Amino acid sequence: MENKKHLAQVSLVLVTLIWGVTFIMVKDALNDAGPFAFGTLRFTIAGILTLAVVNKNIFTLSKTEFIGGLVCGFFLFGGYAFQNFGLMQTSASKSAFITSVSVLMVPIILYLFNIQQIKMKVWIAVLVATLGLYILLDPRGGMMNWGDILTFGCALGFAVHIIFQGYYVKKRVRILPFFLIQAWVVAGLSFINSLLFEPVFAIWSPRLVSALLVTGIAATFIAILIMIRAQQILTPSETAIIFAMEPVFAALFATIFAGEVLGLWGYMGGGLVVLAIAYGESG
Repeated sequence: MENKKHLAQVSLVLVTLIWGVTFIMVKDALNDAGPFAFGTLRFTIAGILTLAVVNKNIFTLSKTEFIGGLVCGFFLFGGYAFQNFGLMQTSASKSAFITSVSVLMVPIILYLFNIQQIKMKVWIAVLVATLGLYILLDPRGGMMNWGDILTFGCALGFAVHIIFQGYYVKKRVRILPFFLIQAWVVAGLSFINSLLFEPVFAIWSPRLVSALLVTGIAATFIAILIMIRAQQILTPSETAIIFAMEPVFAALFATIFAGEVLGLWGYMGGGLVVLAIAYGESG
């Protein structure tokens, strides 16, 4: 059992590493495809791969799996749409740190709707994360931009998605058919919006193709399967602490491959965000 736990932990670290590298890849790829077009292609790839695994089980979808997939797919679409638009105007490092705050938004939303009480340590974590974001974004110095604001919309979308997905998973939906509906909802809504608002769908370039393969196959299809398996072994707190490493990897890759430099205060602010998430979701 201990070996299985260690394997699950290592697997989730690998997932966060994959997600971390996608921020800078997607930011570059958005020069060749609009945010909605990129979402269409990414989730079409993930949807096709998931369909291949689900196979004939798609014909036995329950009402809960279908409706839950539609609801969760809508908020997943919103999260990625805001993230992609935000990435066009902010750095990959900032985007990753802001997105990670969705973990702390979940208990706040549950509290506001009188669904769950919040422990004192979560309030402390929220305050620390807020301080970290203030230092990271430095609004007094004019460093906050529309990309940062849009990325907060992404964090909110992901937080609501986490809440609804948790609700439907407790109803014992089958994960892969449930995710399949979500993938096709994201792809469908992205495609419709791309037709309406993006005059050019995509310019096929090596960096776009590479980003689509990594995000569609590794960061969506494979990562989801690993995450599902790992979460059957690890507690939610253990999972959340490991996921707090995602923005760290994103900042590291952005520095190595794109030369992004947040500066001392930026890294201090980002570090406070990561510590807040780890503390707020620990034991």
